[in-house]
Amino acid sequence: MATSRPKIPSELRRRVLIEAGHRCAIPTCKSTPVEIAHIVPWAKVRKHEFKNLIALCPTCHARFDDSHGPIDLKAMRQYKANLNPLRSISLASRGGQADKLAAYQELRARFSDWVPAEVRYAAVKSRRSATREEIESARSSSVESASWVIGAVADFQSVWGESDVSDLAGAIFYHVADWCDEVESSPFPIPEHLKSRDIAEEISEASADLHLMVCEELSM
Repeated sequence: MATSRPKIPSELRRRVLIEAGHRCAIPTCKSTPVEIAHIVPWAKVRKHEFKNLIALCPTCHARFDDSHGPIDLKAMRQYKANLNPLRSISLASRGGQADKLAAYQELRARFSDWVPAEVRYAAVKSRRSATREEIESARSSSVESASWVIGAVADFQSVWGESDVSDLAGAIFYHVADWCDEVESSPFPIPEHLKSRDIAEEISEASADLHLMVCEELSM
């Protein structure tokens, strides 16, 4: 009788997803949604370990599981190694540095989902021809993305504490959130000045400053 396979602990699963930015770990793919795959098969190792887990989309997971497929074990190990070249032994050994980097990676991943979702919602809500179903679908996507980014911002500020880095991350979040609130509260169709704002461009300089501040703090 086959041994029952335990679930991957939620915290371990979260670490693997954050490592890959909640996208497929194969750089030429980067698709979503993703699954957690064992690099060396579960049948051989019979345990869940961070070093042996990787985030893959269903298609790449199936290609890896196919013994005649193009993705072999050596390639998958290299993909795992390439995921976080900045998290070196020296970085991990300094108190809290690895956690700060992980929180920053999560924040960037969530913003990369949230901002486009909100832009799509604004575009749909600005079209007079948009149906109620189209508007609700776009709104649902934006709300889901917003809920994830709120958690990521909270985690980021918790890890980074009271600092200029934490303050800037909050300022960027609230700048986008204020625009989102205007889009949400405006009647249909929304005014052109709301739809035409390039919110990604508005936060680009501050986002670049945040990245430089994180790199300086982590000595990267």
